[in-house]
Amino acid sequence: MPMAGNFLSELRQLLYPDGLKCIVCGREMRESRYGLCDRCSFDLNGNYCRLCGRHKVGIGDYCGTCSEMSLHFDQARSSVMYSDNAKKTVHRLKYGSAAYLARHLGEFMLDTLFSTDWTFDCFTYVPMYPRKQKKRGYNQAELLAKAVAEHTTTPCMTILEKTVDTPNQARLTREERMKNIAGAFKAVTRPPEHVVLIDDVMTTGSTLSECAKVLKKAGAKNVFALTFASVPEQALTDKQVINIRDFRR
Repeated sequence: MPMAGNFLSELRQLLYPDGLKCIVCGREMRESRYGLCDRCSFDLNGNYCRLCGRHKVGIGDYCGTCSEMSLHFDQARSSVMYSDNAKKTVHRLKYGSAAYLARHLGEFMLDTLFSTDWTFDCFTYVPMYPRKQKKRGYNQAELLAKAVAEHTTTPCMTILEKTVDTPNQARLTREERMKNIAGAFKAVTRPPEHVVLIDDVMTTGSTLSECAKVLKKAGAKNVFALTFASVPEQALTDKQVINIRDFRR
């Protein structure tokens, strides 16, 4: 009987090792490259814009924003939608001293990368202002870039530096974000021709676009943006439609 008990204990330890917990709910689980238990998930980004990569409304190739404006990166893709579990997980990665999460989120990004037809020579990342990075202890975009790169033969390079301590952009409109971030980055080395630029979340694409502009000015021919999550396009509500009609009058 004790032997049977020991066997069951060892079997449980094999399937559910001590300390191995779901990155979303914290429940003990068997090992998974994505870090998720069988009860938790992220909203995968399926119906995405062919330019900015975020989840779009409708059946066209592009979201409403990309139909009206240009961005400096050639194409962007995101693994999941920035909602519910993804929001909580990214928040912990950035503000909860949970650097280990980058390894698991990088697995989703790796799958997304391999689904593209991009040709690339290196990975790089959106830099943080040095004082802010020192306070946090790390740059989550750099951790994600390295997590993706380690599964390939392509190097992760430090190419950009943030030279301006810009105000927080959380409550800014797209236009305000673009103005806020303009001129905030510089290239510290010449990039190769084809670059994958990595960040944790794309909200409007303003930061990634500004970084891509700097990379291209420094010598890159193509810049592709890859993020773990992106804020999905929102459908117009009835109230918004009425407001737009009133404005057009």
